[in-house]
Amino acid sequence: MGFNMRVLIIGSGGREHALAWKISRSPECQGVFVWPGNAASLRLAQVLDLPADADYGRVASAALALKIDMVVVGPEGPLSAGITDLMSKKGLKVFGPTQEAAQLESSKVFAKKLMLEAGIPTSSFEVAKNRQQCSDFALRVLNRDGGVVLKASGLASGKGVFVCHNEAELQNGIARLYGESLKAASDEVVVEELLFGREVSYFCFVGSGHVTRVGFAVDHKRLLVGDKGPNTGGMGCYTPVPWLAVDAGDQVDAMIVHPLLEALKRRGIEYTGCLYVGIMWSDKLPAVIEFNVRMGDPEAQVLAVSDSTDWLPLMAATVGISLKKMTVVTPPKPVMGFVLASSGYPYGDTPDVDAVIPWSVLEKKEEGPAIFCGSVTPSFEGVKTGSGRVFLVAASGETFKSAKLKALEAIEGVRKHWPQTQWRPDIGQTALQLEEAQLSSVSRKPIVLGSSSPRRRELLGNLGLNFTVVKPETEEIPLAGENPVAYVARNAREKGEWICKNIKNTYPDGAVVITADTIVVVEQKLLEKPLNPTEAKAMLSLLSGKLHTVYTAVRISGLSEAGVQKIIEFTTATSVHIKQLSNSEMDGYISTGEPFDKAGGYAAQGLGSFMVEEIHGSFSNVVGLPLAELANSLQNDFDIPLWRDR
Repeated sequence: MGFNMRVLIIGSGGREHALAWKISRSPECQGVFVWPGNAASLRLAQVLDLPADADYGRVASAALALKIDMVVVGPEGPLSAGITDLMSKKGLKVFGPTQEAAQLESSKVFAKKLMLEAGIPTSSFEVAKNRQQCSDFALRVLNRDGGVVLKASGLASGKGVFVCHNEAELQNGIARLYGESLKAASDEVVVEELLFGREVSYFCFVGSGHVTRVGFAVDHKRLLVGDKGPNTGGMGCYTPVPWLAVDAGDQVDAMIVHPLLEALKRRGIEYTGCLYVGIMWSDKLPAVIEFNVRMGDPEAQVLAVSDSTDWLPLMAATVGISLKKMTVVTPPKPVMGFVLASSGYPYGDTPDVDAVIPWSVLEKKEEGPAIFCGSVTPSFEGVKTGSGRVFLVAASGETFKSAKLKALEAIEGVRKHWPQTQWRPDIGQTALQLEEAQLSSVSRKPIVLGSSSPRRRELLGNLGLNFTVVKPETEEIPLAGENPVAYVARNAREKGEWICKNIKNTYPDGAVVITADTIVVVEQKLLEKPLNPTEAKAMLSLLSGKLHTVYTAVRISGLSEAGVQKIIEFTTATSVHIKQLSNSEMDGYISTGEPFDKAGGYAAQGLGSFMVEEIHGSFSNVVGLPLAELANSLQNDFDIPLWRDR
C-alpha cells in the first residue's frame, strides 16, 4: 500500500470535524470520507450514503466498496460496541482498539484492576454494586479524607464523574448516578479517594510496535468559571502545558504507558489507536485518573491546531501502513480552545432557539481561529445550533495571550447570532499567569543541565525550574595516581567545558550550564557503575556492613554573548553506612536491574533503600545532585530565583 490514502472517519462531533480537518491537510491523503458526519465536516469530506443508524456491517461494506485504506474511529461508543473487531474481520485497517481493549474506557472497574496489576500509580478505590453500597463506601472516604470521587463504571459521555467535598455534593452525585440518564452506566460505581495536584491529559498513538507521543493538554471539566459547577465533557482547554517538567512525557511513558501495554499483552490484548491518559500531576507521582481509548474532545481540536506534524503517517504506522515520507516535527504553538455550549448543558441539553451561524463566521481565515462544530444541523446559510457542546473555538498564537485574544474575537462573532450560549472565559488562566510571570521576571537566562541521568533531571526539576537537557560526550577515566575528589571534580569540569563549547550557537545570548559527577569511595577504592551482575555483586560485597563516602562535584557555568563569564565549582561529600547484606539480598537486588546505572551499584532513593542504615550529610547528594548547595549558588551567584518557572 502506498501514498494517497483514502480515510474514513467514524463519528459526528467536534473531535471528528477536527480529525477530518487535520487529515485532509496531509499531502498523503487522497480523500476523506465521514459517517455519519455533521454539517461542517461534510464541507471537508464525502459522506457515506448510509443513514446515521446504519449497522456497522453496512458501514464496513461501504468502506470496502470505496477502497478505504484506513478507518479512524472517533467516539468511544462504536469502539466499546466492537466496530474495530467487525471491520478488521472484513479486512479493513482500523485506527481504534478492539472491544476488549476498549474496556479501558467502557469499564472503569476493568481499568482500575488493570492498573493495580501493572503497578501504575492511581487512587485507591472500592467498587459499589448498588446504591446503598455506594453511599456507605463514599461516606466512609468523605469522612476520612474530606473528599471523595464517584465514577460510573460504564460510558457516560463525560457526565458520570462527581467530585464531592461535602455530604450535599455526595447525595447529589449519587442521585445523578442512579437516576434514569446514568442508570445503565452506573451498574457498578467506582468510589475513589480524592487525588490532589494539577489535572492534565496525555495522548499517544499506539500500534504495530509504535508508541508516538502526540502531546499534553489541560481540559477544564467544570461548567462554570473558577472550576465550579458540575463536571462536563470539557468546557475548553489549552496546549502545550508550561507547568510540566521537561521530561514529563518520558515519565508518563515509563510509569504508565509501557506498563499498561505490557499488562494488556499478558492478557492477550494488543492495543491500536489513540491512548488518552487522564493524569493528576503532583509533587509525588503522576497518578492516573482514567484512561480513554480515543482522542479527547475538546483536546483533539486544540492539539490538531497546535501540532503542525502530519498525523496521517503516524496513524497509518499503527495499523501497519508505512508511508515512508519523513514527518517534519516542529515545536507546538500555544493554542487556547473555548467550548460554546447550549444553555441547558450538561443536564438540560435542549436547543436554545436553533440559532443559525453563517459560514462566513465559522470557516477559518488565514492565521485565524478554527471553529470546530459538534452538535449542529445543516442550514442554507450555515449551521443551526443544537444541544450540548456545539462549537470549539481554537486559536493559536506566539503566546497564550495572543491566542486568547484571537479566540475571543471569534467567539464574539458567534455570540452575535447566538447570545444564549454558555462558555468559560477563564480557560487557560494558569498558562496565562505563568506566561506573564516569565515575561516579567528579571532573570530569564535559560538553564542547561549537562547530564543524561534521569535522577538529576528529577532533582533539578524539584527546584521549580525549566531547563534543557544536553548529554555531554566526555570520557570518565581516572588518571594514574589521581585521588577520587580530584577525579570527580575533573569529570564535572570537562562535562561543563564540552557543553559550553557545543551550545554557543544554540544560546547566543547566554545560558547557565549545570554539570555534575558522582562517585562512591570505600576503603580508598573508587566505585563507579557496574557493567554486569558480577561487578555489581563485587561492589555490594565491598559496601556490605561498612561506611562509605559519596562525592558529587558540581560545576555551574554562566555563559554570555562574550563566552564563559562566571564559573562556580564545589564538591559535596555524604557518609553512608550500609547494613550487613546476605548473599540472597544481594542477588535478589541485582536481579531487579537497578544497580547497573548507579555509582556504587545501589540507589538509596529506590529499591536499594532497604540497605541504608545511616546517612550523614545531604541525601540528594547521594542521589546525584546536592540541592541545598546548588540552590544557594543559583540564587546568590547567578541571580536565579527558585520556582521562577512555577
